[in-house]
Amino acid sequence: MIKLIVSDIDGTLVKDGTLDINPEYMDVIRKLTEKGIHFVACSGRQYSSEKQLFAPVKDIISYISDGGTLIRTSEKILKVHTLSDEIWKNMARMAKKEMPGCDYFISSPNRSYAENANTPMFRWLRDSYGYDIREVPDLAENFAGEQIMKIAIYNTDHCEEKCAPVFTPYWKDKVNMACAGKEWMDCTPHGADKKSAVAFLQEYLGITPEETCTFGDNINDIEMLKSAGVSYAVANAREEVQKAAKKVCPFYEEDGVLSILKTLL
Repeated sequence: MIKLIVSDIDGTLVKDGTLDINPEYMDVIRKLTEKGIHFVACSGRQYSSEKQLFAPVKDIISYISDGGTLIRTSEKILKVHTLSDEIWKNMARMAKKEMPGCDYFISSPNRSYAENANTPMFRWLRDSYGYDIREVPDLAENFAGEQIMKIAIYNTDHCEEKCAPVFTPYWKDKVNMACAGKEWMDCTPHGADKKSAVAFLQEYLGITPEETCTFGDNINDIEMLKSAGVSYAVANAREEVQKAAKKVCPFYEEDGVLSILKTLL
């Protein structure tokens, strides 16, 4: 019997970078909760963005945010992973100096920060994702005070390719790097990813992998999909993600995850 459902968001439930979700998801999540089945929103998104997306049920679900660095309920933080200042500031300096055409931002448990509020990245995060994001003129030189969980590199179409020549080879052994769609490369502390976050919640809730069902569409979902007793890739997922999942459900545009959730009722 499934007792824990964990779903990625962008490309799995909704179009990347939107807050537009079929409201029927909320009715089904309520009914699943009434049956004792836990629902978890699991994403590279900031917690405040996830909470807005699931506003009608925000107090009855759990959250894995910023690529697995933050695990919480609406009431309290359960676990947080952070990068050292030396690591993320040097990553920011390299992104600025050696990766033309790319932007970046950093995330703390409470909000995110970027250097220019007038960029496409900043406006997309604030206006479409619903992020609480603040402007700091020079993050590597002027930012201090909050714990940083993630630095994300952004390019409009080819982030993975832009990172490949220099950035990824230099940092891949120092941090966990995960492609999160064509626009993002999420960089988090070692041990902080979706798979480990799900494992933490399983132990916290007393639920086994065999009692867990996961959904995803991208590279950063693969290990989470492999480790669950039941797993689905949406039909729009990358080929390697579909191979990692045990099953494939319809496209996010067709509310494929919703159709599976209904069967669990």
